[in-house]
Amino acid sequence: MKITKIEAVYPTYKETLRTWRPNLWQIIIKLHTDKKEVFGYGTGGGGKSSIEIINGHLKEFLINKEINCISDITNMFDRLFFESIPYGRGGIALMALSALDLAIWDAYSKYKNTPIKNLLNDSNNHKKNIHTYATGNNVNQYYSLGLNNFKLSIKSDGNFDKEAKDLITLLDNIKKNYNVKKIMIDCYMSWNREYTKMMSDQLSDIGIEWFEDISTPDEMLVNESLLSELNGIKLAGGEHDFNYNSFKIMHQKNIYDIWQPDITWCGGISSILKIIQINKNKFNIILHRGGEPWGLPIIQSGIVNNMAELHNPKNKKLDLEQWENQSIEKIEDGMLTPKEYLGFGAYPKKGLFNE
Repeated sequence: MKITKIEAVYPTYKETLRTWRPNLWQIIIKLHTDKKEVFGYGTGGGGKSSIEIINGHLKEFLINKEINCISDITNMFDRLFFESIPYGRGGIALMALSALDLAIWDAYSKYKNTPIKNLLNDSNNHKKNIHTYATGNNVNQYYSLGLNNFKLSIKSDGNFDKEAKDLITLLDNIKKNYNVKKIMIDCYMSWNREYTKMMSDQLSDIGIEWFEDISTPDEMLVNESLLSELNGIKLAGGEHDFNYNSFKIMHQKNIYDIWQPDITWCGGISSILKIIQINKNKFNIILHRGGEPWGLPIIQSGIVNNMAELHNPKNKKLDLEQWENQSIEKIEDGMLTPKEYLGFGAYPKKGLFNE
């Protein structure tokens, strides 16, 4: 497979985006090959800044390159990572690299007429059905879709005493009104270590599965492990640790029970494969936003945990604003069944590229 052209766009999102997202949300890549009917599509964060990195630098290493095996893809990731070191090693540079890597995997799967899950692992280990959890606070909506595991977004403003009482009341009401299997809490880097210990004491009888992103990635990496101090509640994190080398520190210092790399931010499938190798089956790997098309074939392949995050799902088709999502067969009783497809089973909406 020869890469002949790369297009990158930052679409206009109608859905409300907050904080950093309006200007730095997901770009879309269209990768052309020497087979006119075969294109690869990928996505990654960074908005117009990512597009500048791709058009201004990274795509020069891709045009007219031959991709004939998986090692060619992973070697290309290594080359792009190295070339972006002066301004990268994380952040937007890795977001841009993610979009390119995913587009290459998408194209290669179609070119070779082989599903990505087969490229990653022997079919004997594939998962036909995938466990799910919904992230967000509209529990009633998620429950109506047949979902029964929920991750609540609980960002602190520093009033810990009041927030602790409010959170306990909220959790009690959810348990009372819904047949819930698991509840998790996403703290968005707003809890401190002492507050986390205190909440683990108060919530130990409620059955919280994990606390996520209790503090900043750097604060977590430089301090000692908390895993033995939380009354059996697990710690999850890693979505903001774009550089796979950070996961080496996580492994050495037992920072998290659950690793959560985001495939569209950390460097795509090629980076995920490095993270899996670093993990050595010691910790669980549950992909951040793994229920999106870019995570499903990895979960299906069996090389990460069988659990897909559905971020604020609106319906059972898991519609995406800028994509035709053709990856979902059905969702029933919290289980997602993907369709059979090549690539990621997702195609940009009409009009995004000059088609």
